[in-house]
Amino acid sequence: MYQTSHCGYATNSGLERIASSYNSFASDRTCYSISSEPSFSYQEPISISNLAVRYSSEEIPKTYSNDKTTYQLFKTKPEYSFSPETFLKPGKEGVFVGKAEEIREDIENTFEKIFGSPFPNDIKVSILDEKEFKKITPSQGVIGLSINRGQYGLLSEIFVLNDTVGRVMLTIGHELGHVLTPTLKSAHDEEAKAYAFSLIWMRTIKENNICGLKEALIIENPALNGLHNVSFYFVHQQIDYGKDEWEIYREIIGNKVGVGVF
Repeated sequence: MYQTSHCGYATNSGLERIASSYNSFASDRTCYSISSEPSFSYQEPISISNLAVRYSSEEIPKTYSNDKTTYQLFKTKPEYSFSPETFLKPGKEGVFVGKAEEIREDIENTFEKIFGSPFPNDIKVSILDEKEFKKITPSQGVIGLSINRGQYGLLSEIFVLNDTVGRVMLTIGHELGHVLTPTLKSAHDEEAKAYAFSLIWMRTIKENNICGLKEALIIENPALNGLHNVSFYFVHQQIDYGKDEWEIYREIIGNKVGVGVF
C-alpha cells in the first residue's frame, strides 16, 4: 500500500479513507463496488451518456463543458488543462502505448499499491487512436477525458489518446482523480481534487518504478512555466503548508478546504 506521512489511516483501505471523508455530508452518494475484473477496452461502438459530468485533460487551455440533458441537470463549467509533460523529463516518457491491455497490469498494480484493493469494475479505461478519440471529443489538444457516473451507480469511463507510456499513465491518474469520488460543486475544487490524486498516483509510480518511469518523473519541483492554473497552484500551496498529498485529497473531497472564488 502507498505510504505517506499521514499515517493515522494505515489501518483502513484507501477506499474506506475516501468514503469516510464525504459520507458524512453526502448521504445520497453511491459507493463503488470492488472487483478483480476491471474493464479496460472497448469492444463495441462508443456511446456517451448525457447523464454524466465530463472532464478532459488538455495540452492547451480550453473551457470546461458538461453534457446537458433535457432536464438541464448540469451547468457549463470552466475547464482547466493537465499537461503530463510538466512532470516528465524530456525523452524519458517511455515506449508508445496503443491499447489499454498493454498497460492493464501497470494500471491495476498502481491502483492496488495506493488503495490495497483491486481496480474497481465500475470504472472503464480505454486508450484510443486519434480517429476513435475524435469521435468523443473533436476539440484540438485534448489528450484525456473522463465521464463520472459513479454518483448515479453507473459505469464511469476514462478515455485517453494513445501516446507514450509516461503520458498515458499520468493522464489516466489525473482522470481517475475525477471519477473515484462524486463530482464537487466547484470546478476549481474538482480540478484541485484531480491534481492532488495525480500526485499520489505519480509518487506511487515513481517509488515502485512502475513502467520503468522512476527516473522519468519530476514530482517535487515540476516546471510551472506557462501553467496558469489556480487549482494546481492551490494544491502546491497546501504542500508548502506541510500537508501531504493524501491529506490534501481527503480535505478537498471532504469540503474542508477549497480553492475559493477567483
